[in-house]
Amino acid sequence: MAATGSGKLMIVGCGPGSPDYLTEAGRRAIRGARVLVGSPRLLASHATLAHEQVPVGADIDAVLDAVAARREQGGIAILVTGDPGLASLAGPVLRRFGRDSCEVIPGVSSVQLAFARLGLDWSEARIVSAHKGIPELAPADLAAFGRIAILPGHPRSRQWIGDLAEAFGKERFLVVCEELSLPGERIRTVSAAEFRSLELSSRTVVLLLKEKIL
Repeated sequence: MAATGSGKLMIVGCGPGSPDYLTEAGRRAIRGARVLVGSPRLLASHATLAHEQVPVGADIDAVLDAVAARREQGGIAILVTGDPGLASLAGPVLRRFGRDSCEVIPGVSSVQLAFARLGLDWSEARIVSAHKGIPELAPADLAAFGRIAILPGHPRSRQWIGDLAEAFGKERFLVVCEELSLPGERIRTVSAAEFRSLELSSRTVVLLLKEKIL
């Protein structure tokens, strides 16, 4: 592993929520860092008095500028939820600073944990992000996939997912996985109509499955 003082930016996947799902490699990177960059929730979970903290908000360019200003001194760890390769801050960081300037430490994604909780293989699953926007996908575009994982978050994502499930009809089961790895974890199968009325946690994965699991 690159030394945290070498100038390399350490991008650390922090898992689905519980500190139990942070890898030991991630723990070492965080312990050795001088500066931690991440959401307020991640900073509250992992930062100590020894860390300078750079909170991540809506203005990603400002966060990247803050990283650039501190980069020469080294010791920067950028904390991302779940796995860095799945809808995370890692993308903008890698594009700004280049792959040779970064080291990515993978983490357990909420999608990975959702399938694990159900005991399902997910090697051929289709992963769809409806976090920043509504995907330009129709039911026909997804029909070939027996297992679909959707990351909601956009204000209209709940309606879009409900419409998708309704279009599939009895061919699919809609499984809602909330607060995975946390004390409020809940996994349940619901109808499309029920789903539209749910108040979803911000930490939710929705699965559309051909097989009935729950």
